[in-house]
Amino acid sequence: MVSIKILDLDLFEHDVWLNFCYYYQCDLVNESIKAENSLFTADAEKLIKRMQQNDFTFNEERIAFAEMMGEVVSVPFNPSQISELLIKINKLRLSVDGMSTHLFKRQYSDLLILYVGTLGAIDFIQNKKLARSAKGILAVKARYERHLYPRREILYRILKENVAQNGKWSNLNQAINFILDDLVKAFEVYDVQWLESELAIKQVKLKDLEQSNPSETVVENDERKIVRRKTPPASMVKKIEKLHQEIKNLNQIVKAKYPSKEMEKFGYKMPYSGGYIAETIIHELRTQPELLSEILF
Repeated sequence: MVSIKILDLDLFEHDVWLNFCYYYQCDLVNESIKAENSLFTADAEKLIKRMQQNDFTFNEERIAFAEMMGEVVSVPFNPSQISELLIKINKLRLSVDGMSTHLFKRQYSDLLILYVGTLGAIDFIQNKKLARSAKGILAVKARYERHLYPRREILYRILKENVAQNGKWSNLNQAINFILDDLVKAFEVYDVQWLESELAIKQVKLKDLEQSNPSETVVENDERKIVRRKTPPASMVKKIEKLHQEIKNLNQIVKAKYPSKEMEKFGYKMPYSGGYIAETIIHELRTQPELLSEILF
């Protein structure tokens, strides 16, 4: 597992260097930029120090060629932004040994999101595998953030209600452990409501698709009605099959004894869920001084 994580980081680092050397005059020779090798060498460290000072000129040859081809060229990042990213990638590499898969994926995802933000778009990632990973991570992030605010409101409400009834806590660990059971129950109510809503939406979508693409058509002539089979487009068949499977999964989750736990088995990731609820909340609340003043002595 460690070797796979290192390979992922090497691939990531390789793409970062390729993009940097595309836009800036870079001293790394092509032979040095190989996806199978870490580039965090002594020579690369010297370049990174120069990056931190923004001590690089644009790759005029590449830019001139692109302009000759009629492309509008703008450099999306400063060298210092790339130096920050490369340092973080190497820091994660050095921490891989002994790091849990869950924590690695979270930190790797955060770095990949930072990379996309630095480039300005997924399309600028040169490696197709890395681009697919980034696309998937951003899709999960978008779904995650859609639920973040309402679940955060539940968390804050329960904390404040308990303070009103029982007074403040002496520390954050004590506060979160005190409310954890009530919080998990409240999150499950939220999850079930969302699941039922999502199920209803997908059932309507499925019905609309099937009605707009009937499998049979009736043709009338002078003597009789003729029923003809109609084959829908392959893309439509795929959409319908996908909806059928999603509806089946949602029904299974809703009927489960513990719907919130069942959701994770099917890839429905909610904020403040899984085996690290308390740790995640404590980490986040440490950055909320106003709320902390309301709930702690």
